[in-house]
Amino acid sequence: MSTPSARSGQTTTAFSRETAVAYVIDAVESTGAATRHDFDIERIVTTVHAMADDWDFTTLQRTTFWRITSSCIRL
Repeated sequence: MSTPSARSGQTTTAFSRETAVAYVIDAVESTGAATRHDFDIERIVTTVHAMADDWDFTTLQRTTFWRITSSCIRL
């Protein structure tokens, strides 16, 4: 979700649970090897949010994100 800022051509992003869910789904489906149905998306979002203390998941190291994600594979 982007909104225009006071400066021309720049945007600010408002992060929320919804943007976090979209980020996780995009990440797990980006390689084409898995779909959102292969993972417990809500558990990933809750765990990453608790670790990052923010809805902007890009602040978390990628290796940490993928470690959490790999532990949330549905069997």
